[in-house]
Amino acid sequence: MGEIKEENIPFLGIDEFLEEVAEIHENVLSYNENLDKIDDIQNKLLKGIGWGQEARQNLSKDLDNVVKHNKAIEKTVRSKIKEGYAHIFLSETEESIKQEKLTSLANLMMESVTKYKNMDIHFKDKSKRKLVNAIKISGVKLSEEEIEHKIETDDMKDFLSASIIQETEEAKRQLGEVQDRHRELKKLEEDIMELTDLYNEISELVQSQGETITQIETKINTTEADVSNAVGALKVAKDLYKAALTKKKILAMIAAAILLLILIIIISSSSGSEPQILVVSEVGKSTPVTPSTSTKKFQACDSSDPYCF
Repeated sequence: MGEIKEENIPFLGIDEFLEEVAEIHENVLSYNENLDKIDDIQNKLLKGIGWGQEARQNLSKDLDNVVKHNKAIEKTVRSKIKEGYAHIFLSETEESIKQEKLTSLANLMMESVTKYKNMDIHFKDKSKRKLVNAIKISGVKLSEEEIEHKIETDDMKDFLSASIIQETEEAKRQLGEVQDRHRELKKLEEDIMELTDLYNEISELVQSQGETITQIETKINTTEADVSNAVGALKVAKDLYKAALTKKKILAMIAAAILLLILIIIISSSSGSEPQILVVSEVGKSTPVTPSTSTKKFQACDSSDPYCF
């Protein structure tokens, strides 16, 4: 009864779907407005307007028209909700929106159906009481409990037999009223059963989507956790990168300092060595002599020395 078939899907996108949701919501609002009208008509029918009178017949017609309108709304809303659940969006976000909107509409419709069912049950009980009174007035020799039992079991042949009612205009009117009221009572029972079936069908649709909603929520939560973990991992990687970059800069500075120190040592060693002077001591020979910082007096050479200048 509540099975969903993925066919004839009218929704092309999330925007079209939301437009359908708004239309369904308007239908439910109209349904509730009709419930107020039905309640008003039912109360008038219970306030003693005589059976068989033209005014009561007109009210009954008005009631039938409003009830037919609500049945049309029930059919439309039920169909739209089923079609909505059958449509699958590719985006998890859109799918979550769909589930939320349709579940909200289904619950709203179930509340309205429950209200309508309770109204009909109340009206049925009051109508049955009037039917019992009408049968008692007709002269049937049965107790009230026996009459109620025959009504519940749909055993009305004794009440509707002309032999138990005097052949007078009043008797005929009473017989007609009993027949009309009994038909209305049976119709109410059918309406209540239909409302029960409608409620159960929509409820099954909602329950069948419970697992889907849970799966979507789980996926969303898992995705959020994965994103959070990824952000944390990126932060750790960023911190490690900064630490490695800082270490690399420090090593580069140390290497540069060492290189600069080596260059300074080399330059200092090259510029600090004393120059050597070649002194000719004998012909064809030269001896390197390092200048001394101390000063010595030159002695005069012998004038007879050919090498003395």
